[in-house]
Amino acid sequence: MFYRLTILAISTALLLGCANSRKNKTPPPDPATVQAQESKAIVVKVAEGVEQATAKVQEATGNKAVVADPTLVPFDKMSAKLSPLTEQQVRALAPALVIAKQIIITGYCDRREVGNAPAAARARAETVKKLLVDNGIAAKRIVLKIDTVQHLHAARVTFNG
Repeated sequence: MFYRLTILAISTALLLGCANSRKNKTPPPDPATVQAQESKAIVVKVAEGVEQATAKVQEATGNKAVVADPTLVPFDKMSAKLSPLTEQQVRALAPALVIAKQIIITGYCDRREVGNAPAAARARAETVKKLLVDNGIAAKRIVLKIDTVQHLHAARVTFNG
């Protein structure tokens, strides 16, 4: 009789323990929320990397203008070639962009100053893309755009988490 009571007590305790453990479980997190949090974390990491890259370029070249916008790569009016300074600026951005999910390079050329502005804008974006790819960024994550309305002769590197 004692044996049966002991088994009954143990099995009741086990059943109650199982029932309590199910109640304490939290529901799984929403996948959309998790993805949004991961994207924000990536954006923060890339932004920190861009700030570090800007500091490196500023230190190496003494160019304080880079600090204003390190993602804007200036070009000469009639050129799609990078100067040594702007090449160094793009190379410094590359390590920060490695974890970005998508990189958008917008080539700018003022259509009032250059005859074939769309081709010049695309060539500038391609030049920056090639340098980023040469520095370890996957080409499939880079999207090129052009803008001939702005009064700029440059390329801008932006990213999405």
